[in-house]
Amino acid sequence: MVRQWSGREARALRDAKRMSIREFAAHLGVHERLVSKWEAGGARVHPRPVNQAALDTSLARSDEVVRARFAALIDGSSVDHVEPENDAQQPDSVRAHYSSDAELLDLVDAGAMRADALAVISERDLIMAAAHEASEHAGRAEASNVGPTVLEQLDSDVLRIANDYVHVPPAPMMVEMLRVRRRVYRLLEGRQKPSDTSHLYLIAGILSGLLANASTDLGYHDAAGEQARAAWAYAELCGHNGLRAWTRGMQALIEYWSERPRRAVLLAQGGQQYAESATAQVRLHNIEARVWSKLGSTVDAERCIRAADTARGGTGTDTLHDEIGGVFGFGEPKSQYYAGATYIHLGQAQPALTATQRAIELYTEGPQQQRSYGAEALARVDSAAAHLINGSLDGATESLQPVLQLDEDKRIAQLDERLTGLRRHIASPRFRDAREARRLDERLEEFCGTTAARGMLPGSPTP
Repeated sequence: MVRQWSGREARALRDAKRMSIREFAAHLGVHERLVSKWEAGGARVHPRPVNQAALDTSLARSDEVVRARFAALIDGSSVDHVEPENDAQQPDSVRAHYSSDAELLDLVDAGAMRADALAVISERDLIMAAAHEASEHAGRAEASNVGPTVLEQLDSDVLRIANDYVHVPPAPMMVEMLRVRRRVYRLLEGRQKPSDTSHLYLIAGILSGLLANASTDLGYHDAAGEQARAAWAYAELCGHNGLRAWTRGMQALIEYWSERPRRAVLLAQGGQQYAESATAQVRLHNIEARVWSKLGSTVDAERCIRAADTARGGTGTDTLHDEIGGVFGFGEPKSQYYAGATYIHLGQAQPALTATQRAIELYTEGPQQQRSYGAEALARVDSAAAHLINGSLDGATESLQPVLQLDEDKRIAQLDERLTGLRRHIASPRFRDAREARRLDERLEEFCGTTAARGMLPGSPTP
């Protein structure tokens, strides 16, 4: 037979089970407002028969300890007010709901801290639980899987890779970039101070930028775009304007090589808002000039070259462009090489010759560790193109001699593209009947069949 439950008895059962109102309501399958209404009515209120059946079932399925508590509460004078039984002046029926700080704070998360609960919960317990939680969390936050030595090593790795890349073939450098970035990823899965997390994001962004650069050198523009987007995401996470500016320039170049020059212009221009370094400004102006020349706008290209010359006199610096340098640097040799490429697009042979010869001179006379074989080789190809515009086949052949002697693993994809264009010049009616032109074309054809992009890693099959 179903017990004739009152609100008073329902409260006694909840206390015997040591449940919050929310827990008890969920246990019975009713809304917590209904449980509150029963308890507020005390002995005068009786739940509906279906709910009485649920209460009866709950009591029947309770263990002996709960049934004993329930019987004791029913036999007592009242369950609407239970006298405190411990030093904390808190009823066992309520205090037992949070035998630890964690359980008390779980009640806070569950929304059980309403006025009826606060009336019987120790103020001291609540305050001390909050204080203990803060102390424990701060202790965990101080624990770090990243120490100063680890960050110093990663910074050293990035500096070495960025500077080695200009004179080492791209394929083995990619392996090193990936090795270091994977270590950074593993560290980011652990716990470190926020400032160290930001530092790791910067390193991950720099390495992603290097991988974007290597991907373009090997002819994989889609992969380069994906790496550059990752670099941008990391730059945003760590708030590093130098990386933002450099990445926008890299993205502009990828769009330029992918035959999307309008998009490239917007990216180069957009990078200027982050360019705090004079080097970054010069680079972005040179990239924009190069894109405008591809679009055939002499006015815009020359405007950007003048802007680059003006920016070079600035004093602003940033860690990426001016301290790490290497791939991220943009000194006068590279600026001259970019200017030469711009003038070639515009068909202006004399300024192209002046710029490319200056770039070659600066590279050959500068420190060997800073001599970018890729930029120097491309400057020599542009110099050859300028000679062909002037009708000098001998001048073009002389400019190309060092390029044609490059090791196969240093024959980056851009060389293939530029030399293909050069072969079109050689095939023009102006040089078609010259024996020297045919001999040079044969050498260029052989060279273009063995670029670094043809067999990316040592031991990989040739497509």
